[in-house]
Amino acid sequence: MSQNPFMVGTLEQNTIVVRVGHDPDAPHIGTLTIDDWTVKCAVGRNGLAEPQHKREGDGKTPIGRYPLRYGFYDPGVFGDEPRGFDFPFLPKPANYRWIEDRDSPFYNQLVFETDDTQPSRRGERLFDLFIPVGWNDSIPAAAGGSAIFMHAARPDYSGTAGCVVVAHDDLLEMGRRLRPGMVIDIALLNQDARPLAPLIAAAPQSIESATFHGLRPGPKVIVTGAVHGNEPAGPYAISRLIAEFRTGAWQLERGTLTFVPVVNGLAFRQNTRVGDRNLNRDMFESAIPQDNEDRVANVLCPLLRAHDVLIDLHSFSGEGEAFALIGPKNNTGPLEPFAHADAEAALVKAMNLPLVVHGWLAGHEKALRQKRAAGVAGLSSLHGVGTTEFMRFAGGYGVTVECGQHLAPDAPQVGYDCVINGLVHLEMVAAPVPEIRLPRVLEITDVILADHDDDRLVRQFGTGEAISEGDVIGYRADGGKIVAPYDGAVIFAGKTTRVNTELCYLCKNSSQLG
Repeated sequence: MSQNPFMVGTLEQNTIVVRVGHDPDAPHIGTLTIDDWTVKCAVGRNGLAEPQHKREGDGKTPIGRYPLRYGFYDPGVFGDEPRGFDFPFLPKPANYRWIEDRDSPFYNQLVFETDDTQPSRRGERLFDLFIPVGWNDSIPAAAGGSAIFMHAARPDYSGTAGCVVVAHDDLLEMGRRLRPGMVIDIALLNQDARPLAPLIAAAPQSIESATFHGLRPGPKVIVTGAVHGNEPAGPYAISRLIAEFRTGAWQLERGTLTFVPVVNGLAFRQNTRVGDRNLNRDMFESAIPQDNEDRVANVLCPLLRAHDVLIDLHSFSGEGEAFALIGPKNNTGPLEPFAHADAEAALVKAMNLPLVVHGWLAGHEKALRQKRAAGVAGLSSLHGVGTTEFMRFAGGYGVTVECGQHLAPDAPQVGYDCVINGLVHLEMVAAPVPEIRLPRVLEITDVILADHDDDRLVRQFGTGEAISEGDVIGYRADGGKIVAPYDGAVIFAGKTTRVNTELCYLCKNSSQLG
């Protein structure tokens, strides 16, 4: 199809524009435009619905602007070509379901089947490549509509259950044109194109939380997600938990329980790690906030101070198993004074993760000293303070749970299990106490900084990957070897980085948890 003369140039370039209403006899037919590329598309068989009127099963596509975070493709059809696109595409799993049952705790979530006897979902031509649309997925409203995708149309462009579809022959070209942080803007043809800024470029004006109060006194626990916007495991796990507490699947026996599924709304909508800067650095209240993260911290810090315990759900980009980060032993030192190490240790043990790491703030201070020696200015010793560090400074304690890779299918379940196991341990919900398996424990002891932009590690090390003294783990730009100084492990590794930033941290085995 030719370029759409009504839409070109009216929205910023990181928007997919869908406009419907060209033919009154076919209200589901429209056009999809990315930059200067426009193709025919179809939407819900019953046309479009205002967001507040969208309901499960109504056959309508919601009007509005929604994020696109990731996509799937069938490697049997496209090989591995989509893995090279700018937009994050993953191979489609052989067996999966997108839950459309409004009563399910997994409503509007992708569930991976483990029953090998089920027929493979690969080979479904309409879903050879598909992208979930970020509709009703932060805290899904029951019956608010689910499973809105971009995927292939039927040959006759018949209306969908609510998805946006293009010709199968256009799928790959659409995938090539997608970029991280893109949104899809869906509206009627005669509706004015709204500027992108209110949704993406401008910071959200509120943070949503849900609080449950037990009728008996007890701990005050807060669970947070999406401190970094490209880490969806936390929001998915927390959304499920909120739904289950609301429906009575879980009963709060005592204390106060607060959920904040999306802390950093700007970064989450952009599907980027940060909005303006890293919220998990220099996280304190600001008398004169300068950026999005300052404004978020001014809301989050009082919330944290009002609670006793923090469980902060994250994920990571590299390889490796899920793990937790905890604080130091009890101490009265100047860097990270702490008085609740025993309670924090008991909480993290109850989570039953395979790996626990401590020593972050002390290790980060070593990195800061090296950076200062290299002439990097303006780095306070409090630069490494994030959510859990602030919680300890405020008199409480907390655990950072790294649930797995960002898009790992089991990462939301890891986060969910850690929260439930923690609440069982704190006697806030009633459930059998799981058998405790002592984790492997590592202490961050050193850091390796890049002296040059071309310094590199020999490979992408997994989280907690073991190394031996004398191992060559990287090379300097001049060919010099980076050698492991002792037996231990690597954490927070990037294969390449910028000068005066961290290539990786080194760890030693620790007995802090006994």
